[in-house]
Amino acid sequence: MQKVKIGFIPSSWDAWNGDDYAQKMRDRCVAVLKSIPGLDLVVPPKNLTEFGCVSTVEEGKAALALFKREEIQGLLIGNMTFGMEVAVGTVLNGLRKDMPILHFCTKSGPYTAEGVRLTDNWCGQFMTISAIKRRGFRYEHLVTCNPEEEPFKAKAEAFTRACNAIQRFKGAKIGQLGAKPQLFESENWSEQAMQRDFSQMVVPMDLDRVLTIIENISPKDPAVKRVMAQITDGVDVAEETENSVMNLARCEVGYLRIAEQLDVNALAINCWTRVQERLGCSVCSVIGRLNNQDMPTACEVDIYGAATMLALHAAGLGEAKPHFIDFTDLHPAEANTWLAWHCGNAPRKACAPDCRPKLLKNERLMQWCTNCHGALEFRLKDGPVTCARLVEYNSKFTMFFGSGEVVNVPPNLRGTYGWVKVNDVADWEAKMAEHGVIHHGALIHDGKAADALEMFCKFLGIEAVRGA
Repeated sequence: MQKVKIGFIPSSWDAWNGDDYAQKMRDRCVAVLKSIPGLDLVVPPKNLTEFGCVSTVEEGKAALALFKREEIQGLLIGNMTFGMEVAVGTVLNGLRKDMPILHFCTKSGPYTAEGVRLTDNWCGQFMTISAIKRRGFRYEHLVTCNPEEEPFKAKAEAFTRACNAIQRFKGAKIGQLGAKPQLFESENWSEQAMQRDFSQMVVPMDLDRVLTIIENISPKDPAVKRVMAQITDGVDVAEETENSVMNLARCEVGYLRIAEQLDVNALAINCWTRVQERLGCSVCSVIGRLNNQDMPTACEVDIYGAATMLALHAAGLGEAKPHFIDFTDLHPAEANTWLAWHCGNAPRKACAPDCRPKLLKNERLMQWCTNCHGALEFRLKDGPVTCARLVEYNSKFTMFFGSGEVVNVPPNLRGTYGWVKVNDVADWEAKMAEHGVIHHGALIHDGKAADALEMFCKFLGIEAVRGA
């Protein structure tokens, strides 16, 4: 599981700390935060600040030094009591302005029999929020609750996933292997906008060089033999030939070596038709295996498709594996259900348990090249999913995303496919059309990724558009 370092400021004011309420609440928050998947918590220890809280300017300086030393990628600010805005401000003054922040306020302590209020958390939080906003930070706010309550845990988990996605998305390098299809005008990208907004790079390699590297890999290479055995394990390969399986293995080994050579975090691959003509296989199943090995890979040289997969992969903490889809069709009978499909490129982990994968000729590419073995076809497993697509027009980025559920309903289809049921497919269509979302997207078997993407977009200045 991927992890991200997130700092925590338990803010307190000693004048509003009856019955040592701040340190007790701090410990309750720490216990819950340490249980959040992927969250590597960095919090001032009790020997660094009094009770491990941040109540003074000096304690703020100590917390800041800790956070810088640990190179945190996100910051939680919590009002344990009324809080101390100048202490919080001291920390913020030393942090980079694009630091993602989640602010929360815990519930106030009890009143005394004499009518004295011990903590006034709700009041003090507004001063803390003002300190954050004055300094120009983007932030999320969690409505007042205690750490053991479900909204706290859900928001903290979404924030963790968002921070992980941000740290792995910014500065990413995407390998462009070949040219995009000639007829796919909508599949455009702006390297200038990617570099300016996200410090990303596109690293190209021409298709002839890619295919030559693969052709020069010996069929006797131990890595090829190992991958051949993996490709056929538990798969119906009746239609395949020994050469087609061997060439699929050579492609996988070659792509991984190219990715290492280019030092990239994701790939966008030219997958038709030259590769079929030269190697006698379709690399659909190879793309699925690359995704399964944490190398997000998009078909048809879709750079923004690969970027979308990078974000989804990290929003899922690297556990579920996203894959490239077409927003293909509406179900002919089921309401609010649409088809997530592609030729045969989904990772094996996404296969329905009652469905045996089949390695077949690519049913779409056969019209152009009959020598196109290698599409791994199966029905996607049921369950919650998040689907997304990053687009850019006039240097402004928008991400469309939404959550739904893959359901097992007929008809059965070729390729890798799943019928996705959502709350309101007309809302999806209207928003996709309004924002120019193209036919390509990405899908991950993780319903929680959608909430993380919403925060991810907010902190990166991407327009977030969520389908109902």
